[in-house]
Amino acid sequence: MKRSSRRNFLKSSAAGVAAVASTQAFSQSPNLSKKTIAEVRALEAKEIQKTTSGWNDGLAHPIPYKNPPGKGKDRAIVLGGGSEYMSSFLVGYFHAMLTNGIDLRLADIVVGTSAGAVLGSALLGSRLDLFSAEFNLLADYPKIMAKLVPTKKFSPSQERVMKMGLTAKDGNPDTIQAIGHAAMAARSISSDKFQANMKVFLGDMKTIPKKMYITTIDCYTAERLVIAPDMGVSVIDACAASASAPGVTGPTWVKDRVCMDGSIGSTETHCDIVAGSRRALVVALADTIQQEKEGLRLNHLPNTILQEVKDLEAAGTKTKLVVVGMLPGRKNMSVVDPEIMEPAIKYGYERGMQDLPEMKHFWMPA
Repeated sequence: MKRSSRRNFLKSSAAGVAAVASTQAFSQSPNLSKKTIAEVRALEAKEIQKTTSGWNDGLAHPIPYKNPPGKGKDRAIVLGGGSEYMSSFLVGYFHAMLTNGIDLRLADIVVGTSAGAVLGSALLGSRLDLFSAEFNLLADYPKIMAKLVPTKKFSPSQERVMKMGLTAKDGNPDTIQAIGHAAMAARSISSDKFQANMKVFLGDMKTIPKKMYITTIDCYTAERLVIAPDMGVSVIDACAASASAPGVTGPTWVKDRVCMDGSIGSTETHCDIVAGSRRALVVALADTIQQEKEGLRLNHLPNTILQEVKDLEAAGTKTKLVVVGMLPGRKNMSVVDPEIMEPAIKYGYERGMQDLPEMKHFWMPA
């Protein structure tokens, strides 16, 4: 295709390639190069994102975050996602810290995604103090979670969107939009039922703790959304949206947007939100492709955690990265299997105890 013809083709395609053929048929056309197809998809994705350009809800924040709320703060925490496995690990890890003199609630800002959103909110809301007293961490909690969010049998529409996440090769807007659109069409666990799960952690909490920032993704536009404490969104809605894993639960409405898991994008940890802070504790599920192959993630979107940490440190933020990794003694597993929850709590507690000496120096300096 000549350059001038190709330019005209792209221009007309951006205005409405769907009117000519379906996306699938368009992608399979033997007369178009992969580059051309990618460019048209990128243009279409931009057109979709323009539909919210006039909205003033304050939710959409491109990466990197302009004027990040972490700038100038002392202590920051970033908590990534990881479904039942990550939430259980964090319960154990936080318990080790809080019962041994490391007060993570001293954080000036906490950024949470998916499981990290829920546990971060519970941490700042002092809910974890009650949690340990109300539930036997190694018995009651896993049983309650397994009952509220059954994840052992999926419908065909759920399997479809989950497969899309596993086969995704990039975090481009058109890729995320496709996953988001499939998530909206999946017969997943309803957001209402999922919000009951949130209340196990959060109890009667109504508002987002004042230092908590919760990430999610707009299913339709693929925009990264950051829900701040002053936006008038309930903590239950915000956490449910952030943890609405495509094909498993939700999606969930936040204001006038339908949202999915905050890890479905070009980052699953969103460290850019705390850029400019003095020090940051970052807890992420995985950091290597091999760990992803072992089942530690529900998608194969690019994992940028190591680069994000480098960026933080290059800008002057002293960073401690905790990579959860595989459950000891296992070669593979599913992060949504309720049976891993009890050993994950124990593992989190043990890792927390191991980290105590370093954390006392890092988090509680004299």
